[in-house]
Amino acid sequence: MLENKVSGLINRHIKNNFWLYVISLLCIFTGIVMGIYSVRYMGGFEKSDLVSYLKNFATAVNSGDLNYKSILLQTLKNNIPVILAIWFLGLTMIGIPIILIIDIIKGFTIGFTISFIISQLGIKGMWISLLGVLPQNIIYIPCIILSSVLAMEFSLMIFKDRARLQWKSHILVSITSYSMSFLMVSMVMCVGFFMEAYLTPNMVKLVVASFEGILL
Repeated sequence: MLENKVSGLINRHIKNNFWLYVISLLCIFTGIVMGIYSVRYMGGFEKSDLVSYLKNFATAVNSGDLNYKSILLQTLKNNIPVILAIWFLGLTMIGIPIILIIDIIKGFTIGFTISFIISQLGIKGMWISLLGVLPQNIIYIPCIILSSVLAMEFSLMIFKDRARLQWKSHILVSITSYSMSFLMVSMVMCVGFFMEAYLTPNMVKLVVASFEGILL
């Protein structure tokens, strides 16, 4: 019974916000494509800096000299502000364009990272991308899309209801419900945080060990 109710709520939410999901997804893919193509136009100096960083990371992974707590904290710093920014923008009536820009930037980061690693390491880079970049992003991307849609939906609701005199009386309830939805999204993203901090480095270590010397 409860399962059917939850399923019904999810289906209704997707149906009511279908085009918001399409737009958010298109922005993510646009960012990915932009990230992929930007690697082709990078100068040699920028590429050499990133290759040096990649080599240093591989050295640290291969030697086991990794601070997992530090990686986790950095992961939180990279992702929590994004979720908070989307949440805040959803409380405004002019936040939708910025939310979509955030989606594009998120897609760009993923596309650039994967494209750069593969362009520098070939088939070995493909394995590193598959095991070191994609696992956590399988969680991050749906969460970013869902949070973007929730924020845009709430922003549109405020825009539509602002002319009604009684809308202020239930705004606190609406904000609480909206914030709880973001809290649940953040809890799901925590799985990705721990994967990126504890699982991904060990997966990359296996790849580096299997192709010893590809980066060093």
